[in-house]
Amino acid sequence: DSLMDRSLTFTHAFANGRRSIDGIPAILAALPEWMDEAFITSTYAQTPFTSIASVLRGKGYATSFYHGGRNGTMGFEGFSKSAGFQRYVGLNEYPDPADNDGSWGIWDKPFLQFFAAEMEKERAPFLSCVFTLSSHHPYHLLPEDEARFAGGTQRIQPSLRYTDDALRQFFAKASSMPWYSNTLFVITADHTADLERDGQPNTEAIDHWVPLLYFMPAAIAPQNNDRVTQHIDILPTILDIIGYRDRFFSIGSSALRAERRPLALVYNTGMYMGIDSTGVAYFDGKEVPAPAPDMTNYRPPDAMKIATMKAAIQQFSGNLLRGKLVAEP
Repeated sequence: DSLMDRSLTFTHAFANGRRSIDGIPAILAALPEWMDEAFITSTYAQTPFTSIASVLRGKGYATSFYHGGRNGTMGFEGFSKSAGFQRYVGLNEYPDPADNDGSWGIWDKPFLQFFAAEMEKERAPFLSCVFTLSSHHPYHLLPEDEARFAGGTQRIQPSLRYTDDALRQFFAKASSMPWYSNTLFVITADHTADLERDGQPNTEAIDHWVPLLYFMPAAIAPQNNDRVTQHIDILPTILDIIGYRDRFFSIGSSALRAERRPLALVYNTGMYMGIDSTGVAYFDGKEVPAPAPDMTNYRPPDAMKIATMKAAIQQFSGNLLRGKLVAEP
């Protein structure tokens, strides 16, 4: 909370998917999971596409992707290269195997300290993404950390407190480095947790509700913003904050502009969910389904909301099928 109090924090931010393999393309390339297969593993992944790395690399930024897991896991290494990241740093490049948690890869605390040290050696200007692991199931921690962060009603909670402390220590180290005050930090979760581990469809807005904050103490005034936003809005919002003015391609839109109706769109098991300040609307790609019997407070969505959902789906599907995922000259 101490960092959120000093950031531009979006209190109604939503993930476009429910898996890491869906979250990474949405966050870094504004490519949502609005189809039955993840973009990373689909044939469309071979199509040239826009990402935050490709855009900023064109402006002379050094670009890197850090992932404490096994190289190649979930296709992250291949995706990072296709997205224009010049360097991928995974488990194979990490110097101390003793920090491996035995499940996913390197615990967050040592990996974030390693990441901070690596950034000290990076050539400016730079863009770097770091993907942490410890808050993923089975939420395994070292015995001393299990004891220190114990408590709560959910198995995930100690690992969340551990990751929060790892971030606190990362910022303590990074704040002493010369690049810190001129750097924009963006923090979000790639998806929410399936706490019950039952694989059931996620049909409520809360199933996709994630933290999202933009922190740059020298340039961004602290604010809690309740505008609805989504992962695919991160790329254009970043470019807005840093003053990028050239053309670029994005399915999402900047959360700082009123160009589109604020709406988060999610696809799950053949159904689209449109989330905005009025609630959730459902659309199966052809029509609005009838309400379920237990939906006692159901209100039919307004026509403009459904039209906004249809337009977003059409824009995404049309550009995907035509291979038009970069800005035309």
